[in-house]
Amino acid sequence: MSFQISKDLKLPRDAATWVFSFLAKRGAGKTYCSAVLAEEMLEAKVPIVVIDGMGIWWGLRVGKNGEGPGMPIVVFGGEHADLPLVPEKAKSIARAIVQANISAVIDLSTLSKLQSRRIVMDFLDELYQINRVERHVFLEETDLWCPQRMIGPEQAQCLGSVDNFVRRGGNHNLGCSMITQRSAVLNKDVLTQSDCLVVLRTLAPQDKKAIQAWVEEQTDEDRRKLNQWYDSLKELKNGEAWIWHPEKPAIYRKIMFRERETFHATRTFLLSPKAATIKLMDVNEFIEKFRNVFEPKPKPAVAPTIHTPTIVPQSSVPIIRTDHPQPVSTYIPRDIIPKIIPQDSDTIRSQQILPQVILEKLRPTAQLPADLLENPPTPLARVLVVVTNHEGRDDRWTGGKIKTFIREHAWPDDNVDEAIAELTRWEILRRQSNNYLRFYRDRVQIVDRPYEVAVS
Repeated sequence: MSFQISKDLKLPRDAATWVFSFLAKRGAGKTYCSAVLAEEMLEAKVPIVVIDGMGIWWGLRVGKNGEGPGMPIVVFGGEHADLPLVPEKAKSIARAIVQANISAVIDLSTLSKLQSRRIVMDFLDELYQINRVERHVFLEETDLWCPQRMIGPEQAQCLGSVDNFVRRGGNHNLGCSMITQRSAVLNKDVLTQSDCLVVLRTLAPQDKKAIQAWVEEQTDEDRRKLNQWYDSLKELKNGEAWIWHPEKPAIYRKIMFRERETFHATRTFLLSPKAATIKLMDVNEFIEKFRNVFEPKPKPAVAPTIHTPTIVPQSSVPIIRTDHPQPVSTYIPRDIIPKIIPQDSDTIRSQQILPQVILEKLRPTAQLPADLLENPPTPLARVLVVVTNHEGRDDRWTGGKIKTFIREHAWPDDNVDEAIAELTRWEILRRQSNNYLRFYRDRVQIVDRPYEVAVS
């Protein structure tokens, strides 16, 4: 099976996991042409997801002339929503899409930029973590989610998610199509990760320079020929594009994309009276598959069973002191356990009602004895001392940086990775989408007494 995007060009099946960049000025056909690729993938039973900030990709559900059935794809959000798009449930939606194995349009056109970035960030992070089957994601107006110039932490976090998804998604059988009318404002670190460039009509000199940065990394052609090629981009017709894939199978061709088989919802159409009467293909079967995963029917409840952990008498609690440190060659994960401290009780209770599980989650707090600060005896204690005493940024830690500070103190750096994993499990550290570790300083308490390890 291959993807017939024009009468004289077929892309191989493994193009489903390539990274494409559709680059063109407004109105040159970048969305139209990327939708042709989407149609081909849907025909080949490759599930797709479209992140649509424009509100036009619902047209995949309608026939070519705005009548008749289109492709089986579920629309979340927007004016043609089959299901609502709730920003706080973006990760849950991603999980349900994967488990139900459906194709989807995530329509962000009615949401604010802040809400949209949050959805893109959470959705792509979750999809990256859980996806295993072949799947392709189309990012409409990609420069909104990963701009060259960032303003504020939300844009930086969103960029980190998209960058990670584009760079490493292939490891999880994920392909991606980035679509933008402004190559110059799309983040260049992300653009250069493209496997295949699809260049339609481009006029602006700064956009041509962005294309040039990618091209000159991939070819040894002399500059004179390349300059002639850049100049020729302004003469391309709507739907006409240069396809450049430098690796096997090598592709360097100018083609005219075939016509769409589904409806292209243009700006002119959206203003016409017909826009209010158009009917989308029935996808109730796919909606039901999603709902069965996202909102499973409740089962009869069983009488609750309450489990109370055993409380060890204070006299039997061992104490770790600096005058008798444990051997540094032995890693004991529970040497200094981040102790969950309830607000109004000395015990922690969890209530389990089968088949559902109800949990109350309390923020963990690590208690670090002051007498361990000078000479922490265990890997976990050394990591806590290093991150707590550091006066720099709390969101730029790495395992290597932590080990460097430990060595500077002339402390052993054995089992540091296991200690970091333990602190991450307790949410004292958290791995961010950009792969840095964030340290939650407010979750560590320095106490003036030897630490007591409770065993239950």
